[in-house]
Amino acid sequence: MAMLVFGLTKRLPTSGSCISNTLRTGRVARYITQVTGEKTFFNRKRELTEFEKAFSGDPELHVVLGPPSSGKTSLIREVTTRGNFKPLFLDCRLGEFDSPTDLYNSISMQFKTFFENRRKLLRETLSEMEINAKIPYFSELNFKLFDKKEREITSSSVRAMLNKIARALPNQNLWKGYNVPPPIFVIDEANSLNRLGHGSAEGEVLLKTFLDWLVLNTKQANRFHVVLTSSDSFFIDWIVNRLHIPHVTQYVVGDLSKEEAEEYFEKHVLPRYGCKELEGKFDHVSKITGTRMLIIDRYVKEYKNSEGKLTASNFSVYNSEYLRLRDGLHPRGFKYSDKPDLPLWTGSELIETMKALVKAENQGYILEDDLINVVGVDKRKINSLCETSISKKLEHIGGFVYLGLTSLK
Repeated sequence: MAMLVFGLTKRLPTSGSCISNTLRTGRVARYITQVTGEKTFFNRKRELTEFEKAFSGDPELHVVLGPPSSGKTSLIREVTTRGNFKPLFLDCRLGEFDSPTDLYNSISMQFKTFFENRRKLLRETLSEMEINAKIPYFSELNFKLFDKKEREITSSSVRAMLNKIARALPNQNLWKGYNVPPPIFVIDEANSLNRLGHGSAEGEVLLKTFLDWLVLNTKQANRFHVVLTSSDSFFIDWIVNRLHIPHVTQYVVGDLSKEEAEEYFEKHVLPRYGCKELEGKFDHVSKITGTRMLIIDRYVKEYKNSEGKLTASNFSVYNSEYLRLRDGLHPRGFKYSDKPDLPLWTGSELIETMKALVKAENQGYILEDDLINVVGVDKRKINSLCETSISKKLEHIGGFVYLGLTSLK
């Protein structure tokens, strides 16, 4: 996988594929990561250590981005559940932000459990009088979940609850002082946060209130870390426009290096499916699959199901990507109901852009200025490539453009 980096960045010596931690101040740090849907962790010691370090410092608002199935959720769950943290998880796939009632119930359930558990731990160390003196509102907080017999929960109800939580929570240093794991608030597929603001001015105000609450509890009051994960290409632009850059620390999850992917293929995937005949053939397989674990696993599974007769053109992922690319070679045929302007790029410019990204594979990314020099396109065309449906191939994530094709060799 390769990517195009927009804006000012500093090249750092790295190897392999990566998580890229990118700040608009110009710093890029990269860590290797990848997982499968089976919760199998492979070569993850460095990444886990780096994230544990990041989550153990002063509270930040972290945004973890990457293509679907790149291991974001599994990685964050592993770090937060195995480390010295008390994770509070919200999964936006479940409609947690569809309405004020959904938001109220999901947050109140997470924090209700947290407060009850922390009270028990603190009482093992402190007397009730000491607890009330150090965090006076902590023991008083009472969550009453939504009951159909009561009035409908409104935006005002949510705001009141958020204020109660903020008032009751101490600075993160208190937890550390008594060796009690501090909270870390994780929102998975956070791009669905915008559902709260759809269709009403009241919802938009509530969304802003919630985002401001996240900033308050991280940067301003140092109460807890917040981690937002997303597969949406433009989520970082959305969140940055609302919160401003100083409030966001951004990470991008990438794929394995070829060497690591080969080890995964030989030592983990082939034994699982009993395909000894593929041993030593990763050079051929990687031209079809790339180095994403999920795709490697799927290829071997389909190979097994086809009794060894699977060809590249019949592999489901490759075939789907090839058809999309073929459509992308004829951009003038694209029509969009929400985009009146035709794409600015040509099929040949798409090919040259993707070639430049592939050649940058070992580096992991390519700077926008370098791409302009190599391909000869301007910024308007690059933006057009990202904004049209060809972004299925060139995923614009957090200032990067990822090459979504499995192979271009």
